Amino acid sequence: MIHWPLLLKLANDKQLMLLDSQQAWLDEREHLRGQSLLLIDSQGVSYRCQNGDLLPSGEQVPLSEIVKWVSDYACQNGHFCSAKIGADSLTQLFDMVRYLEAQ
Repeated sequence: MIHWPLLLKLANDKQLMLLDSQQAWLDEREHLRGQSLLLIDSQGVSYRCQNGDLLPSGEQVPLSEIVKWVSDYACQNGHFCSAKIGADSLTQLFDMVRYLEAQ
């Protein structure tokens, strides 16, 4: 069972996207067809997209790796230096991505 929201990461790209619902995923997945994606739900479960469906990947992505993704995403968008990013939970990281998307 997917616990929304999902953090979507494009492979080999610093771009992140927060998807708040299944409908948001359905709206975006056509635009992402053919991309290598990694998605992480609010409980830390990671998913891969196969033929438009989300399947658990069995991969455990460390929180430190997700902090790096958010840091890179923030720097790419000129918001703040990567050295200033720190988080103790996925909730904090998801909130940071939500803030960055709103800017």
